[in-house]
Amino acid sequence: MSEPYEPSKHTEHTSRPLPPRQGLLAVDAKDSTKLPAAQQAALSRAIAETLERALDLAGLGSMPRPFTTSTGDGLSFGFPPEFLPFVLHPFIDRFNDVLLAHNARGAGPNVRLRLSVHAGSVPLTGGRPGDGNATPRSELHRLLDSRPARDYLALGSPNATPLVAIVSDPLYRDVVVGGYCGLPRERFTEVHAEVDGKDFAQRAWMYVPSPSGGLLPPPPGTDPAPGAPKPSAPTPRPGPGGPGAPGRPRRVPTPRSIRAQRVQNGVNAMDSIIHTVETHLTTGSETPGAR
Repeated sequence: MSEPYEPSKHTEHTSRPLPPRQGLLAVDAKDSTKLPAAQQAALSRAIAETLERALDLAGLGSMPRPFTTSTGDGLSFGFPPEFLPFVLHPFIDRFNDVLLAHNARGAGPNVRLRLSVHAGSVPLTGGRPGDGNATPRSELHRLLDSRPARDYLALGSPNATPLVAIVSDPLYRDVVVGGYCGLPRERFTEVHAEVDGKDFAQRAWMYVPSPSGGLLPPPPGTDPAPGAPKPSAPTPRPGPGGPGAPGRPRRVPTPRSIRAQRVQNGVNAMDSIIHTVETHLTTGSETPGAR
């Protein structure tokens, strides 16, 4: 008769429970290092306050966040994965609205953000150091720092495009292609996410709530001005599974050469911002756990 299995005798090959899957979100501010030191704290407060306001407007104010980390000019947090569809929509659009209103008031530093959304198994230890630290968290920040995310925000007008979002490919396929998100897949653009000097290259998907400037194509039948972006042909489907099918990431044109997204409910004036917010407050999506 064999002796009972004792983990202490097999430490080199002992399995362990998989950490819980979490939704992961991170934001980072553009050009924060160019601000005077006296404005750095105001920027941090503005980011936190606008994010909290947007979560409330999206019905996610009471969403659990088991860990939150501030980076000074950005932050990241985890949340239960069942909220992922609502974080993609309506939260990103509401965050864009709140940032537009904040910047238009001119009450503090102009805030323009890159935002990344991902999901994966990360450790949760009840608030002890190391919560959320695992490969998915590293990938979340690589997406945030990737060339497409930086290029898209740089191409948008400072007054009209305060936010760009990059979504990991597995999350896009699960939530957007899977039909759980209120945004259609046509609002997302496939990109090849790379980070200079890092061993990171993945397929990802960009979403820009209010594209402007270099993210917009010239009017039909006109020649673009010298140096203006030239829209290319639509991105071909990567395989029989459609836009969300898995496959090898490939390099796609930079934002200056891709076909821009069309805004369904975009905003470009303060009265439009207020109208949009009021509309969603009265007809917003039903959200689990919403207040």
